[in-house]
Amino acid sequence: MIFETPFTLNSWGEFAILFIGGTLVLYIARNAAHRALNGSFNSLYSGLRLAAKALQAARIRLYHRNREVLLAQGREQAERDLEKEFFEVNKFVQRDLGGYPQLQRQMQAQVARIQDDYERSREVPLAGPDWVEAVDAIAKLKNGEKAATIGGKVLEQIHASAEQQHKETLAAYRKESFTRHNALKSMTPYWRKLAYSVDEVGERLKEIVTRSHNIDHQMIRFNDIVAGRDKAERALKASSITQFIIAALVITIAIGGAFFNFHLIALPMSEMVGSVQRVAGVKVADLAALVIICLEMTAGIFLLESLRITSLFPLIGAMDDRIRRTIMIAAAIVLIVLASTESALAFMRDQIAGDLADLRASLAGVTATTPLTDTNINEWIPLAANMTLGFILPLALTMVAIPLEYLLQTGRSVFGSVLELALTVTAVIMRITAAMVRHIGKIVISLYDLLIAAPLWCEALIRQSLETPSKARLNTVTEK
Repeated sequence: MIFETPFTLNSWGEFAILFIGGTLVLYIARNAAHRALNGSFNSLYSGLRLAAKALQAARIRLYHRNREVLLAQGREQAERDLEKEFFEVNKFVQRDLGGYPQLQRQMQAQVARIQDDYERSREVPLAGPDWVEAVDAIAKLKNGEKAATIGGKVLEQIHASAEQQHKETLAAYRKESFTRHNALKSMTPYWRKLAYSVDEVGERLKEIVTRSHNIDHQMIRFNDIVAGRDKAERALKASSITQFIIAALVITIAIGGAFFNFHLIALPMSEMVGSVQRVAGVKVADLAALVIICLEMTAGIFLLESLRITSLFPLIGAMDDRIRRTIMIAAAIVLIVLASTESALAFMRDQIAGDLADLRASLAGVTATTPLTDTNINEWIPLAANMTLGFILPLALTMVAIPLEYLLQTGRSVFGSVLELALTVTAVIMRITAAMVRHIGKIVISLYDLLIAAPLWCEALIRQSLETPSKARLNTVTEK
């Protein structure tokens, strides 16, 4: 049997000699090999552990840095929210509660009128009848015919006077009741106005209470952020991730709109600047269309910055109102001009597309058979749609500054958190790898000892045989 090795072995004897020689060499070099293997694997293990510790330290530094940035952004946002709430409360007080003295005077006047009407509506007690004293005088007359005759006449006169007085009293009472009812009826609008004024004041006070609750909530959030509590950090991190996702989604939609806008003006731009010239493999017409779209976005960003809706460029927001108003007007004019230009390019695109369709039909020898009225309708509807989109899309793309600001503000925290997570995962993987390397080293050393198992066995036997007489002598000495 012949083994294909660098050293050609032609018999079992040569193989045995080589095997025994190699085993003896490995046995003799056992200690050195162990040290080399231990040193190699321990070095690799230590290196991986050090790298893991370095990554962990970097992760901790990055965590503290992310925390500082996150709390700083949250503090800035909380300050803006508080400033906005105080501004709204100030505006509300000046707008609504500023007229409270006038409202108080109106309410006092209404109360005074109601009080006057109430005084006039009081029931005046009727005067006592005048014939009561006459009846008493008749009752004091002496009995007799003459007295009876005189009393009857007096009583008849009293009866007539009583009826007349009753009629007059009833008429006066009805008149006074009518006047009193009119007075009470006149109180109704004042009561209604007073009730409306009270309800209005109550609604305004409710709004103040609601805004005060909002301010309290904002103050608690601001204090948590300033104190650097974990609760505030978790809330800010969750909020930043949500805002980042929403902003990225809106930016993606805006990119789709810009892509559609690009194809809307690319064809007419090729007719204006030519479709042959290229720069770095890209058509000049496409570059011109991209420049127009970028100019529209830039004008939109400057417009929103001058309106203080966004704060991508704090210098613009801090400018004097006159200069800021000038920038706003200039940006709006540029935006309107570019939108009108795009609308005209959309009209031009439709005409070019129609000419190309006619050219292809003439080259193919096809004659149009569509009725004239239908052709006009089919042409004007897409033309109007293209021109409308060409004017609206640039204006809509100006709003991309708002999600862009959120994306930039929250991107730092989100990418920092992602990098922190990546460092943590890498450090864990390195620790696991270090542990595996350590165990692999032990396995390799065990395999090395397995190759020289026979010499080691012989060594153990010899050592045991040498140790047995020594132990016997030691035991004998001990017994003596």
